[in-house]
Amino acid sequence: MIIILAEPSDHVAQSILRSKRAQKHTFYHVHTGTECLSFVEKYAPDLVVIDIMTPVMHGIEVLKKIRHKEKDLGVIISSFQTMVQNYRAAVEAGANYFLPKPFDIDHFFDLIDQHEKKPLTPTQISLDKGHQFSKELCYTPKPSVLTSYIKFWGTRGSNPVAGNEYVRFGGNTCCLEVRHNDTLAIIDAGTGIRPLGEQLLHEDHESYHLFVGHTHWDHITGFPFFAPIYQKNGSIVVWSPVGFEKSTKELFTDMLAYAYFPVRLEEMHSKIMFKELRDTKPIPVGDLLIDTYHTNHPGPTLGFKIISPQKTIGYITDNEMLMGYLGHPNDITSDHPLLEPHLGLIEFLKGCDVIIHEAQYLPEEYAHKIGWGHSSISNATVLIREVGCKEWIVTHHEPTHSDEKLQLKAQLHRDILRECNVQCSVELAYDGFMLPLDGM
Repeated sequence: MIIILAEPSDHVAQSILRSKRAQKHTFYHVHTGTECLSFVEKYAPDLVVIDIMTPVMHGIEVLKKIRHKEKDLGVIISSFQTMVQNYRAAVEAGANYFLPKPFDIDHFFDLIDQHEKKPLTPTQISLDKGHQFSKELCYTPKPSVLTSYIKFWGTRGSNPVAGNEYVRFGGNTCCLEVRHNDTLAIIDAGTGIRPLGEQLLHEDHESYHLFVGHTHWDHITGFPFFAPIYQKNGSIVVWSPVGFEKSTKELFTDMLAYAYFPVRLEEMHSKIMFKELRDTKPIPVGDLLIDTYHTNHPGPTLGFKIISPQKTIGYITDNEMLMGYLGHPNDITSDHPLLEPHLGLIEFLKGCDVIIHEAQYLPEEYAHKIGWGHSSISNATVLIREVGCKEWIVTHHEPTHSDEKLQLKAQLHRDILRECNVQCSVELAYDGFMLPLDGM
């Protein structure tokens, strides 16, 4: 028999052509679909074997063109893609047989012998052949469980938002979970602390350390809805900066007056203690150290440095860099007078593996928000450049910025960093975003 073998794999073709059983036939091996059609016209074969994925022209298209001229020519379609769609397409286009790959060489020549006696007809293939699930043979990796990480439960500034435009990045205000093995610390009690509290009810904790960067609403309004404060025999230490007017305990007491909320502070079941934070020495929480530094924001406001055994994270949600500056970040040199008030914070953040720092406003928005205590993208870029960190995560998103606008803002971050030749990756935080602390 004269047989055209349209097979793109030389390995498969040679396995056939080197068989002793191939010697009784005349084979012509081609690689592409167009070559196959040319050889069919030139050699008038008795049988054509076509791989369904022939280059240049798909095997099914080759089959259709053959059938347009040659109704009785034997055609076997072969394929590694043993799918019901491919089988049906081959049969409907007029294939005599569909041969799944990989196949046994003797079986291949048995088919040729059968066709030589009587033309082959399609037989139903077993699509499950070779794909039966075996637990012993199946590679079934399991995801590792992070035991050392930070997790954002709220990434909005100013006020929470909700709706279809805020699904991607979320709408809760500031709350950060910090874990290292059995150690748990929480930074800020914005609305994100409510879902965090619901999760903590399923865990075995009796004491909590809550650090509050400052007492604006977006950092404390979730506190009355933090489920662990209603647990008997529990205790919570609330760490916060020294207030200018009232202490944090006084502010929380006022916030939980009956006119605002049905449960007063002294009626909550957990023991709640208030301690003042001064940026003098880090606070140990288990194996973690929580360090603080005052930032440029209305009222007493602290930024944080989370020091774990393997990674150090700077966390600054409210900080107005270069107040009033609207120019190009490249014009702010290291000795520029506008940078002078920020040198202490820059030194505080040096050595961090990751900087989490706000950039709430687009440059054109910042022109109308000077003195509000938040940075433009371009001014925040100067801080990242001076600190020298290689990874920047942006949080405290402007509540009027939809998902679409934040996606565009993310690109603008990358563009400005590139224009300023700052070698730093950047991404926008979102509710639920986790970052390992174990060096992964």
